[in-house]
Amino acid sequence: MTGTLDERNRLFDVLNLEDVDRVPCVSPLQTGTIDLMKATGAYWPDANNDPGLMAKLSMSAHTLGGIESVRVPFDVSVDATAFGALTGKEGIDRQPAILEAPIRNPDALEAAEIPDPTKAGRAPVVLESIRILAKECKDTPIICAIVSPFMLAGQLRGSQEAIMDVALNPGFIKGILDKATEWDIAFAQAAMEAGADVIAMIDATSSGDVLGPPQYADFAMPYQKRVVDAIKKNEGYTILHICGKTIKNMPYMVQTGAHGISVDQQMDIGWVKQQLKGKAATIGNVSPTSTLLFKKPDDVVSESIRCIDAGTDILAPGCGFAPETPLENMQALSRTAREHRRK
Repeated sequence: MTGTLDERNRLFDVLNLEDVDRVPCVSPLQTGTIDLMKATGAYWPDANNDPGLMAKLSMSAHTLGGIESVRVPFDVSVDATAFGALTGKEGIDRQPAILEAPIRNPDALEAAEIPDPTKAGRAPVVLESIRILAKECKDTPIICAIVSPFMLAGQLRGSQEAIMDVALNPGFIKGILDKATEWDIAFAQAAMEAGADVIAMIDATSSGDVLGPPQYADFAMPYQKRVVDAIKKNEGYTILHICGKTIKNMPYMVQTGAHGISVDQQMDIGWVKQQLKGKAATIGNVSPTSTLLFKKPDDVVSESIRCIDAGTDILAPGCGFAPETPLENMQALSRTAREHRRK
């Protein structure tokens, strides 16, 4: 345990598997909500494209919501835009959607170059927002999210096509995975140079519902590990979040070497803690929909206490905050982490 446990040191200690005074409340997933947009005047979609507004909205989850981190960006299409993916359909309550995948055939793959994070797509917006946050967040950890290689490969190829390629055209999809991995390493490095403390690798497609253990071990884990190894080499911290049921793939998720593993609300957090004890920090997993979105603060407190008592190392939503999440529920989540001590 470090001498002074500010929010940054507390999170670092947890990710280093050291003892801390209490469980922190940190969100490795998106934190933008309509209540926070109204409070700050930083609204989507402008806050996805303007670094000042992005920093302002992300900071409000800390200053107003009590979350003990700041996290950018708010959507998972930034990485794909660097490769030229067309996005749209965004709004105040809707994140940008990928409308057109840029790598549809082997010729497009061969022509694709690894983008420069300081110039390509919306990555420069994220990097500048991190620089702004770094000036404000002296004691609060800054988290930058990147899209995990398999999910990014699906965005670049087309999600259904990528899944079919696993069985029918593995060489092609692995070629895309290689370029996605190189991008992730470059983007993570640029984010850390800008001031990010933690890189959260987000993957909505590598769950056991999509990839069985043999496929995960071949098409996801090695590429995730390459990214984690590169971040660790540069003394950064890593969190891996995979949506859905990850029971069968959990041993391979551990093999990525990520400092922390974040799971969604479908997972038994006590079981996850048993699998990760001594290997990685357990992160999760209050339901962002049935609880944080639709229930009352008292219900949020009850589920948060359940997660803490079950052994979570970092209290967090099981996925990103829904835009309509009431601010009082976000505050109830963070307040419980500050006030409740594990039995």
